[in-house]
Amino acid sequence: MFRIRSDAAKPFTTVWISHLLVEIYLLMHPALVPVFRNEFSLSIFEAGLLISVPNLCRLVIVIPTGVLADRFGSRPFIILSMLISGLSAILLSQSTTVSILLVSLSLIMISVTLYHPPGLSVLGNLFPNQTERSRAIGLHGASGCIGQSLGAISLGLLMAQIGWRSCYLIFSVPLLAWAVGLAKIRIPQLTKQTKPSERSPGQREEAQTSTSRKPLITLGFLLLLSSMGLNALANNGVLAFMTTYLTSAENLSVEAASVIFGIGPLIGIIGSIAAGYLSARLGDRRSLALFYFGQVVFLIGLITIPYVPLATLSFFMYELFLAAIWTPSTSLVTSLMGKTRGGTAYSLFYFSGDALGAVSPLIAAVLISNLGIFSPFIFAIVLLMTSALLVRLIKLN
Repeated sequence: MFRIRSDAAKPFTTVWISHLLVEIYLLMHPALVPVFRNEFSLSIFEAGLLISVPNLCRLVIVIPTGVLADRFGSRPFIILSMLISGLSAILLSQSTTVSILLVSLSLIMISVTLYHPPGLSVLGNLFPNQTERSRAIGLHGASGCIGQSLGAISLGLLMAQIGWRSCYLIFSVPLLAWAVGLAKIRIPQLTKQTKPSERSPGQREEAQTSTSRKPLITLGFLLLLSSMGLNALANNGVLAFMTTYLTSAENLSVEAASVIFGIGPLIGIIGSIAAGYLSARLGDRRSLALFYFGQVVFLIGLITIPYVPLATLSFFMYELFLAAIWTPSTSLVTSLMGKTRGGTAYSLFYFSGDALGAVSPLIAAVLISNLGIFSPFIFAIVLLMTSALLVRLIKLN
């Protein structure tokens, strides 16, 4: 069993809980696409805009967030992400027009971006050893899966009783309470860069290899960015219309589709934790390529198996491998770029995914309109195969 060092336990627990909370709303609005289309009289393309525009808004802040987190520490940005997420959920619950709905969803996605580069930078600094870091990132990823599942499953179970607006309101309370709590505590690893003389024995390990001597962009890092960009282009479109696929092609109700959609990230908890141990054993690069191929296999199963229970099982396995890719890919950022510019490196890492992922729902909407509901899945399969090949070209020192 992986044990967190005593000096790392408090900051790790803090980012673990923060990650869980900030991801709660992440899958709720894709699950609600059929509801939004009906309530606001949206076309399939307009529904795609509800996913794409919030993702485009993330691009504006993702790089400044990482750069400023390197300078001022991670805690202010983590607190800000909690505040924006909670307040924008309250605004969303009161939305009566498409404009308010779009602004609220955009703010929620911005809050997710404000957390990730600073949060992952903390992990890169806390765990310089690749084996230890992969396992820690796997546990961190599991918290995000728990948050996503909590939001989507609660939506599916409670929507018929209290409505989707109240589901957003419920989770705003813990988010705002956690933001207040973080503002009152001091955790050195979250507020400033640790000086060499202040590093623990674990943090001093590999101190000579990390660092400002490395160029900001390397060939390996570019390959990783390209791979993750194609991954986002593939998966964002699939996930944006997954409940639409389940309700139209599999003839499920919106509530049932939302529950299945929410269970997917819950399965991802297993994927994240297992990915940490597998990456520690096989290495990040090999594991990442393997997880891409896993997604391909089960996406094929999802759209080709006519029996609903087996198709649902394929979706769960796809979600498992989807969650698993984040462990080796985020660990590779530190391996390729070092720790001193962690926030900046992770900002570039997320920018590549956000840039292509933002247009993915629109591409998926166009494909569905012209070629049918299965076309985004075929498009995703081709892109994921390309991503796996790019990862195999990465060279580590």
